[in-house]
Order: sequence, then structure tokens, then C-alpha cells
Amino acid sequence: MLYIRCPHCGKRMVRGEECSCNFKREYVAPTGSRKMYHTNRWVELRAAIMSKYNGLDQYALSLGKIEYADTVHHIKVASEYPELFYSPDNLIPVSRRNHDEIHMKYRAGGKTRAELEQYLKSLVSHDPLVVK
Repeated sequence: MLYIRCPHCGKRMVRGEECSCNFKREYVAPTGSRKMYHTNRWVELRAAIMSKYNGLDQYALSLGKIEYADTVHHIKVASEYPELFYSPDNLIPVSRRNHDEIHMKYRAGGKTRAELEQYLKSLVSHDPLVVK
């Protein structure tokens, strides 16, 4: 017999059986702008944006590096501007690392955030690699 530990209470139990603590995780449905990430419209738009930019990280390209993108970033934050959630002009493909870096700069706040938003917006409108 194989034994495992209950992830909730830590008791030893037989693999495949339920623990006597009867713990069950409750599913919390996403709300607000997070809910929109689970729509077909978002999935299709995300694929179109990735295709438009050939799957390349536009932020890295502006710094002279070539990286593949795996995230589509909202230039104006989706939670603050829900009306721009599906706007292609507000989306840019970036790598996970660069996405985290951009949001760190956003959290720095003030003039830096406005400058960064303007800079990212200029990448979308003046991208030489995009065939229009």
C-alpha cells in the first residue's frame, strides 16, 4: 500500500482514499476584469495579437533583444480601464519576465508610469516588424 500526507491536515492516509478531515477546496469564480480572461473573445484576440507581432516580445525588441512572448500585456491596466480590455491598440506581446518588470515599474507610480505607458503605446503604433 502507498501512503501520502493530506495536503490540508498533514495526516498519513492511503493513496486514493479521502482523509478523515473531509477538507474540500471551494472554487472561487473569477470576478471583474479577471472574468474576462476566460472568454472566447479574449482567447481569440490574444492569439491575433501574438500572430500580428509574430510571437515576439515587443518590449525586448525595443531594447535590442530578441525574445519570444508568452503573455499579452494591457498597456493601460485592465482593472483600471475595463473599457480598453478588448482594444487591440492597448495590447502588446511580452515575455513573462518583461511583463513582471513592466508591472514593477507601474507600481513605482507617478510620472514613470505615464511615461512607460506612452512608450509602450509608441511601440504599438510604430512597429517596423508588423505587416499592416
